[in-house]
Order: sequence, then C-alpha cells, then structure tokens
Amino acid sequence: MIDFERHEPAILPAMYTVKETAELLGTSVHTVRYYDNLGLIPGTSRGTGKQRLFDDDAVEWLFVCLALRKAGMPLKDVKKYISLYQKGEETVPERYGLMLESRKNILSEIRQNELCLKFLDRKLEHYGKIMDGSPDTWDHDFIRKLIWNDSGSGHGM
Repeated sequence: MIDFERHEPAILPAMYTVKETAELLGTSVHTVRYYDNLGLIPGTSRGTGKQRLFDDDAVEWLFVCLALRKAGMPLKDVKKYISLYQKGEETVPERYGLMLESRKNILSEIRQNELCLKFLDRKLEHYGKIMDGSPDTWDHDFIRKLIWNDSGSGHGM
C-alpha cells in the first residue's frame, strides 16, 4: 500500500537505497527491484558495490508506477506511459487517455468497495442485535436493494 504521509521530503537525504525507497513508499524491496529491473524507474543509479540508488525524481517515478498499478493499469501500459512521457508534449493526448482509463477503474473499484462496506455494516448491525438478544431483523430485500438500487442495474461483483 502506498503511504502518502509517511515522511516529509525536506528531511530525507538526496539519495535513497532500495530499502529506504521501499519504506518511504510503503512497498516491498522486492517490488522496488522488480520495477527497476523492468526499466520503469528512470534515473536509477548505482553506488559503490553496485547498490541501487534513487534520487527524488526516481522515487517520484516509482510512486507513479505504484499508483498506476493500484489503479489497475497493467505493467505494459505503465511502461508505455513512461515511454510516452519521455517522448514529450506531443504524447499528452495519449497519456491523458491512459490516465482517464485508470481513473475509471478506480471509480469502479470505489463503488464496489462502498457496496461491500454497506453490506458489511448491515451484517454487523444484524449480528450485533442477535448477540444482544434482540429479535432477528435481517431483511433479504436489503441485498436486493443494494444490487439493483445503487445503479439501476446489477453491480456484477
């Protein structure tokens, strides 16, 4: 999971190791190395002993990669996005399209998570009442309403 508030950039050193980068972004060292091996992190350098080092720009690129993956973008499209970015302004429309598709994926996932949360909250309320000795108030219409009323059509989880 990406940790957006873990560190303040002003207090961090100029170059980061794999471990420091992983901790900063809340991911694993394996993921950092994997993305670097795929060529997804422009600006990676090697220090003494061939240790990978990441400057602020490289960390930012890794963050972009992680965010796009979390948004459901396949790695091949993440790589395409980076390549397009490096080609310059003439690729903005295509990059915009990739971002728009990722945004749609995130919104869909948010809607599905909200639906699941409504279901879980209702089930917790239901079981809490049973444990308190209150009468069983479960209504199967609740699920039907979740499925059909939230969007006017089925949600198809």
